[in-house]
Amino acid sequence: MKTIFIVEDEALVALDLRSRLEALGYSVAGTASSGREAVMKIAETRPDLVIMDIVLQGEMDGIEVAERIRDLKVPVVFLTAYSDPETIGRARRAGAYGYLLKPYDDNSLNVTVKTALRRYEADLRGLGKKPPLIDERDRRVPEILVVEDEAIIAADLKEKLEGLGYRVSGVEDTGEGAVEAAGELKPDLVLMDVYLRGEMDGIEAARMIQGRYRIPVVYLTAYSDDETLSRILESEPYGYLLKPFSREQLQAEVEVTLEAFSERLHEMERFHEIISTKEEELKIEKTGVFFVSSVLISLALYGFITGSMTWLMYLLFIPVVYSFIHLFMSIGPRWKPPEDHERPMVSIVVPAHDEENTIKSCVETLSSLDYMKEGERNYEIIVVDDASRDRTGEILRELAGSLSHLHVVTRKPPFAFTGKGYALNDALTVASGDVVAVFDADARVEPDFLERTVPYLEGEDVAGVQSRVKMYNRGRNLLTMMQHIEFAVFGNLILESRMRMGVPAFLGGNGQLVKRKAIESIGGWDGYAITEDLNMSIRLMLEGYNIRYCPEAAVWQEAVPQWDAFFRQRVRWLTGNLETLFIYLAPMIDAPIPLHRKLDSIFYLFGMLFIGFVMLGYIVFILNAAQIYLFRFEAPLIIGLLSTVAFFPLTMAGILRDGYSVPRSLLLSLEYWAYCLYLIPLFIMAFIYMIRRHERRWAKTRHHGDSG
Repeated sequence: MKTIFIVEDEALVALDLRSRLEALGYSVAGTASSGREAVMKIAETRPDLVIMDIVLQGEMDGIEVAERIRDLKVPVVFLTAYSDPETIGRARRAGAYGYLLKPYDDNSLNVTVKTALRRYEADLRGLGKKPPLIDERDRRVPEILVVEDEAIIAADLKEKLEGLGYRVSGVEDTGEGAVEAAGELKPDLVLMDVYLRGEMDGIEAARMIQGRYRIPVVYLTAYSDDETLSRILESEPYGYLLKPFSREQLQAEVEVTLEAFSERLHEMERFHEIISTKEEELKIEKTGVFFVSSVLISLALYGFITGSMTWLMYLLFIPVVYSFIHLFMSIGPRWKPPEDHERPMVSIVVPAHDEENTIKSCVETLSSLDYMKEGERNYEIIVVDDASRDRTGEILRELAGSLSHLHVVTRKPPFAFTGKGYALNDALTVASGDVVAVFDADARVEPDFLERTVPYLEGEDVAGVQSRVKMYNRGRNLLTMMQHIEFAVFGNLILESRMRMGVPAFLGGNGQLVKRKAIESIGGWDGYAITEDLNMSIRLMLEGYNIRYCPEAAVWQEAVPQWDAFFRQRVRWLTGNLETLFIYLAPMIDAPIPLHRKLDSIFYLFGMLFIGFVMLGYIVFILNAAQIYLFRFEAPLIIGLLSTVAFFPLTMAGILRDGYSVPRSLLLSLEYWAYCLYLIPLFIMAFIYMIRRHERRWAKTRHHGDSG
């Protein structure tokens, strides 16, 4: 049963429409009387169709609502008493699937709804196809072909159309003639009667015209019985006008159809361009993987054949030097934000797929944030239920009943679970904040989190801020503890020092804040990106934005306690990093940004490639220690010493800053070194995955809600 949402500011009209729709066999998902309410409820219920009045309560009218929810991919039919050129013009630009003038009868309602639903289904199928060539002829006046077998009606229709400012390119009274004329004249629209002279009726002619020439067809008929309507819908028309119709109805149908058809063609073209771009990016990634693998294997073979790994010592010396620079730069007073700062509205976004174990505690901890303005809560929470199959949706509905600041966005097939970036973009559609804070569904924070992080957004060139990340179940086992140490070292050394070096930090998924205008300036999140946070960081840097790190606030998340799930997570992370490197290396080299920022970003991206050589270093160490194969190391002592043992003072420095004692820090450093042995299989698994994969999907980490 198809679900329909009603947006109507007159209660009696909404009640009557609901009754009519239910009598026609539809399920009414809900009603709204104001624009803001409509946006939120449509995002939450994700109906199959929205019937929208144009004049609504509040600041946002129905056309503005339709434009706002366009990215949610929900078809809209306008319901209104207004048919003036200005209103119709605005409506057609909003991408409507129908325009129903008040007063209307049940037949008109039924035909309009069914036509819109069928047309939308056809458009969804069309997205996967190569688009036709778009006719870019500069036609100031749309051309229309009239197909009608009654001469008086055809003449009247021609007069009405020309009176409305259209050009009638031809009039035909047979199906065969209509097909031939459509091929010769290439009109912008065909108005087609169902019953015609000759052997071919209007429905058969419409199938051929839309199939061969990609010209939209609107039916004109006095018949609305189930059999006729069923045959018409099978031909997937762009509109359906019941005779007799008014001049206003004709104009509305023609205008909306012309705009809708043009929009669908351009949407197909945009979608095809995106798919083509992503396919090219996959080729670039595979080429990069083959190249890096070839270099790594060649150097490894050279070392094994010659028995010398001196080159590896020099190579590993590069990241060691860079790490020591970070160590020294991380020492000293921290940058402090100004005390007098703005308090922008914050939209907190939580993407969720099968998160019944953690979503309740996550929403509750975020609801406890103490971020106020003029005595009122200055943030909202938007949870995106991305086609969850467990109790996530049920839990969210219960929470939304008691939390007025909680909004739920529902994603359904075929668009659901296609990428975390897409889920975030859906949330952006309904968000009202100037700042968007992103948390995972396992997040826990202190009440002052926003009070501490928001001031770091001060500055026109600042796009975002990343908070410290800690593990609340670090005591579960050695694996969870090592993940906590890993984030501690990264935060205390790398991100801390970046603030002092004058280079951007990186957004890390959980606990990040980004200015809305910065997000919109780069076109939102990349739904295809494996690691949408790193992808966004690089794209923001390419635009000259800065990203700060706030060590004073922490988001607590769940460390992965099992090795199999841990490897799946890290393969995704490494894949996303290499994906970003291969795709954005050339744009970063050409970017008009300061040289030191450019070099630092490039080195950061290349840093993950050093994992391959670190992996080789582990293998060499094991072979030497077990005396299975002895390699020569002929670099100067200082090079060899730093390349092999610098890991420990660097790691200890990061751990000590978390308040651990020296003996405990030393022990944790040794454990962390052993933990890093996972890099050997990880690098191999990630390369194999990148070579074999054919598409990108949100491979999320499952959360159990275990506090350890």
